[in-house]
Amino acid sequence: MLNLFLKKSPFVRLVIPLIFGVYTGMVLSGFMSIILSLCIICIAFLWLLIYWFNKKAKYRYRSLSGLTVFLTFILIGNFYMQVRKPMVLPPIGNDVAISVRVIEMSGETPKNYTYEVQLHGTSSDSINSFCGGKGLLYLPKKICKYPVSAGDKVQLLGRFIPFTNADSQFDFDYCGYLRNQRFVFRYYASSMQIDTLDAENNSHSPIIFSAKLKEKLRIRFLKAGLQESNLAILNALFLGDKSRLTYDQKSAFSNAGAMHLLAVSGLHVGIIYMMILVLLQSIGFKKKSIIVALIIILLLWFYALITGFSPSVMRASIMFSILEIGRTVKRKTGVFNLLGASMFIIICFEPLSIFNIGFWLSHVAVASIVSFYPYINNWFSFNFPPFKWLWSIIAVSLAAQIGTLPLCIYAFHSFPVYFILANVFLIPIVTPVLILAVLSSVFSFSITCLQFIIPGLDGMLSYMEAMVIWIESLPYSSIEHLYLQGVQMVLTYLSIVFLLIFIEYRWIKYFRYLLYTLTIVLISFVVRSHNLPQELLYVANVKGKSVVNHICPDHNTVYSSDSLSDKEIDFALSGLWAYCGARSNYTVKYLQNEQLSQPVVILINSKRIALVPDKAKWRYELNNSNVDYLLLMGQPNMTLEEVRNTMRIGQIVIPNAWKYYQKKKWLKNHAKYVEKVHDIYQDGVLFIGLNKRW
Repeated sequence: MLNLFLKKSPFVRLVIPLIFGVYTGMVLSGFMSIILSLCIICIAFLWLLIYWFNKKAKYRYRSLSGLTVFLTFILIGNFYMQVRKPMVLPPIGNDVAISVRVIEMSGETPKNYTYEVQLHGTSSDSINSFCGGKGLLYLPKKICKYPVSAGDKVQLLGRFIPFTNADSQFDFDYCGYLRNQRFVFRYYASSMQIDTLDAENNSHSPIIFSAKLKEKLRIRFLKAGLQESNLAILNALFLGDKSRLTYDQKSAFSNAGAMHLLAVSGLHVGIIYMMILVLLQSIGFKKKSIIVALIIILLLWFYALITGFSPSVMRASIMFSILEIGRTVKRKTGVFNLLGASMFIIICFEPLSIFNIGFWLSHVAVASIVSFYPYINNWFSFNFPPFKWLWSIIAVSLAAQIGTLPLCIYAFHSFPVYFILANVFLIPIVTPVLILAVLSSVFSFSITCLQFIIPGLDGMLSYMEAMVIWIESLPYSSIEHLYLQGVQMVLTYLSIVFLLIFIEYRWIKYFRYLLYTLTIVLISFVVRSHNLPQELLYVANVKGKSVVNHICPDHNTVYSSDSLSDKEIDFALSGLWAYCGARSNYTVKYLQNEQLSQPVVILINSKRIALVPDKAKWRYELNNSNVDYLLLMGQPNMTLEEVRNTMRIGQIVIPNAWKYYQKKKWLKNHAKYVEKVHDIYQDGVLFIGLNKRW
């Protein structure tokens, strides 16, 4: 297997330096990237000179040519990333009129619709160069009573929302995610008008065609009796659209270890592939004919188009396309070379794919299954077919988990304990669900036909949801708040490679390398644990809401000025909790935003922290002791001078996004009363803690 990987996988040897070059081109500044490129060119030139001046010893210097190719592809990746680097709209303060083409709906909240749109025109000459770029449109429901259709051209008046950096290393970098998806702008509309004159001239781009097809299927399925919640699961499982899944549905599938079933991947494409092949053979086509290969490839890429060309679908479509071509011309290729070719083509198409977690999970899962499944499957041997089938599912699940676990912990900070149980109960149902989904799509023109198909499909989807909810409800179904740093993840994967080499060749030195890398990882865990604070107070702004998180070994408490959803808490604090190893069970306390509300005082060792609710006003004095930090969860009904008369303040912290004039008025002449002011909105999040062992 490793011999196949090393000698028969040229695309793997090419894609590794290409990925490194793309990464350095994205991360390094333009000046540093140029310096790196010049150094590589000089080194490659010197090696070539050595090679050519020693023609008689070509065998001795044969590695120089390979090293030169390696450096060349680093340069290609670096330069290509410089050319394809994502651009975003600069901050614009005033309202701007724009016209956009709606691509598809990407989300919905109680107040807004969210659409993926393409910028067509603008009243500002300074941003005309961004026309044609992709953006997010937030459309308030008060000005848009009904959803806008894909392909509609809309005239808008509103403001651009600037792209910002994450407040801390623990926050999900949403704007960074949008940049890597090549979103150029975000726009909040205050008024809108659909261009009716353009209604007959809608764009016929493949993406808009895909969005229209999804919407038509959705409407037909609902009319045929499919439940809304089950339709959301079907959209994710069959069409690759997870925008309509609720937070509870995503959490249930994730905690049960079945989230991969909702991400259209090689499993789904493989089932579609087999369906097409069986259908063509049943109507008389020969399996090895060119026509069969051509039809299969076209239909697979049509399916990839419908799903929006996600990395996992593209990877599977590329692999099956290459397999079909190889089968037609009677040539075989290794799985690792297929994976390398898939990665190479996807990166050439979109270099930012390397920053997509799905890109890595998709390829790593297949590589891990190919590497470890034969060994795991040989642990037990069954003659009884049901047991043999059951063990094969378990073996595949274990093999995939070995490769994806470090990446999942690094990205999602959790581990689903009962992932094998989820795969055993749910993977068998995916095939009939996809078959019925395809039949429903083919016969979507007839409600009568759909009424025969939809009840069975609805029942299977209800079974899937009920099963993941049951698995999630089991004790210790998910281990939360796991943390793995980037270096630790790389070392873990290196140890997996050493393990694989040792298993195949029984070379003791690689077993020693395995122990060395694991020891380094364990030592890094101990060092990081030793440096964690004994207690921590984390002050942040979550969508305009003041949030204070008090973490200690005994409890994990979240204070907030307004109500917080589980989704908001998860996105804002799960990374911090994973880093600190905080308790999974947390308590949320909402401060009373009422007249005459009293401050809440927290003690962290010798530090006193006072949390002041909105509209608070008090009369008692705290002059006998200092308040090290005064956290203004809202604006008190007191002036700074009145507050200072009741306590001595070390530092004022403003977590809420006050209006500029409010802050200026309230903090006027603040130097007379307190020197230090920390504004979360401008200065970023605030950590208060002691650097002692947790």
